[in-house]
Amino acid sequence: MGWPSLCFLFGMAKKITKKRKIVYIVLGSLLVLLIAFRIALPYILLKYVNRQLTLIKGYSGHVEDIDVHLIRGAYTIKDIRLDKTDGKIPVPFFAAQAIDLSVEWGALLHGSVVAKIKVQHPVLNFAKGPTEATSQTGIDKSWTQVVDHLIPFKLNRFEVFEGEIHYRDFYSNPKLDVFTKNVHILAENLSNAKHQKETLPSTVEATADVYGGSASLHMKMDALNKDPTFDAKAELVKLDITHLNNFLRAYGNFDVKQGEISIYTEAAAKDNIIKGYTKPIIKDLKVINWKEDKDHPLKLAYKAVISAVTWVFKNHGKDQLATKAEFEGNLKDPDVNVWHIIGQLLRNAFIQALYPSLENSININSIGEGGKEDSKLSKAYKDSGGKPLDKKETKKDRKKAKKEEKEKKKKEKEEKKEKENTKKNS
Repeated sequence: MGWPSLCFLFGMAKKITKKRKIVYIVLGSLLVLLIAFRIALPYILLKYVNRQLTLIKGYSGHVEDIDVHLIRGAYTIKDIRLDKTDGKIPVPFFAAQAIDLSVEWGALLHGSVVAKIKVQHPVLNFAKGPTEATSQTGIDKSWTQVVDHLIPFKLNRFEVFEGEIHYRDFYSNPKLDVFTKNVHILAENLSNAKHQKETLPSTVEATADVYGGSASLHMKMDALNKDPTFDAKAELVKLDITHLNNFLRAYGNFDVKQGEISIYTEAAAKDNIIKGYTKPIIKDLKVINWKEDKDHPLKLAYKAVISAVTWVFKNHGKDQLATKAEFEGNLKDPDVNVWHIIGQLLRNAFIQALYPSLENSININSIGEGGKEDSKLSKAYKDSGGKPLDKKETKKDRKKAKKEEKEKKKKEKEEKKEKENTKKNS
């Protein structure tokens, strides 16, 4: 190989080495930028999230720290707190140990890119006070916009672990803190990522511990429907009423020596119409405590009246006080039949005790297909273009439906009687 060839090869090698250096420098710079961005990302997100929390009307929020998990497409918000801005309530409206927001990889198998949220040890405080400034019973819809900004995809799965819900009154005597603990909530398929063709494709399951008792909720729903559309069953079983004595003293001016309450509820809703019932059952109730009340004659007399009323309406065989409240009609203002409640109370006391369980008598098909009355209400809602029904109109429809049903039965009875007479004469 001659000298010119060697020079050419040396020049080429030099050019290649120079190009490699440039490539390495570019790649190295990109790597450094990515590392720097990864290090800065939690701080960028922290600033963004805290800014979003200021957008909730009437409340101010703060997050202590954020962790980023790029591999699983998630980030975790740590120690979040949401307080009412006027500062007259000593507890936050909402606080949580951690909120994990991530991509739900399982939904990708169904061709959907959706998100899921896990909330660890959230605490929700509802407070009642003499003024609006000293009360916090909820926040407006601005919080939904904040959630939309924090999650880049539609929410499909939501889960809560070790939650607490408190009802507080700092101005009552005595002060109140009625709460439930160990709340677990699991809501799935909220955006119908599985593309199910069912009427109610989403599910919600919830459980909680309540003063020696337990609460549970089983719900199927159409989360994408703008109108509430669901089929729900809920139970509160064996709550020890003595734990509610502060509540009874504050709002009823009495307390109890012993007692246990269970509440069973079923409800279904669609087309802005709701139908269901609530069945409270109190067992082994004793109001008078002779050792404590004997030195307070007025209090003792007041409790004696309550005990007497309880004794009259109690089913003595089952030692229970119970009734059943049925409701139906416009979702925003359902009608409750007071006479039916009284009738159920008397039935439980003197005829047959109400059974302490769900009746499985209400479902989504109970509305619209459960009778002429429901069909009329559902049709009226659809004819109104989805507007809430006027309460007077729904009452009018119910009276008309009952009248028509009564006339129909009367006509059927007369026809039956006429057939029997014809048969007898022949």
